[in-house]
Amino acid sequence: MILYFLRHGDAGEARAQDDDARELSTTGEAALRAAGPLWRSLEVRPEVVLSSSLLRALRTAALLVEGVGVEATPIADDRLRPGARWADMAAALADHPDARRVMFVGHEPDLSAAVALLTGASSVRLRKGGLACVEFSGAPEPGAGELAWLIDPDAYEPVADASV
Repeated sequence: MILYFLRHGDAGEARAQDDDARELSTTGEAALRAAGPLWRSLEVRPEVVLSSSLLRALRTAALLVEGVGVEATPIADDRLRPGARWADMAAALADHPDARRVMFVGHEPDLSAAVALLTGASSVRLRKGGLACVEFSGAPEPGAGELAWLIDPDAYEPVADASV
């Protein structure tokens, strides 16, 4: 089984009121659009895309689906809202027992904590737009996963045209 963990893209500074309505910034959207070719080269092919119900996460999930060209429709799941723990993600995963490649789109420190727990790492940090891939030979359980890769979003920032 393969689990992917994608932190939502840049959404600017957190606001004191109505943080749930915060959307991706122009920079965040551009960076995620630029990620598509790299994601495709890594064969990111989720069968199920589970996303926090917050706008910035749902938009990130939509850009991922568009960028890798899969037919999956992102599924908003309140269990992935800020403060989610691995137990919440596992419960959401259990709703899709036949899926073997699942993408979680959410927030920090939730996703990094889940990756660390699942791989036994002492610390993991996913920056905004960062993506991690954790592989399991059996069921996804704490300590049973292997971090296959983790991509820093600087790897897919739009590159300025050198001819200008």
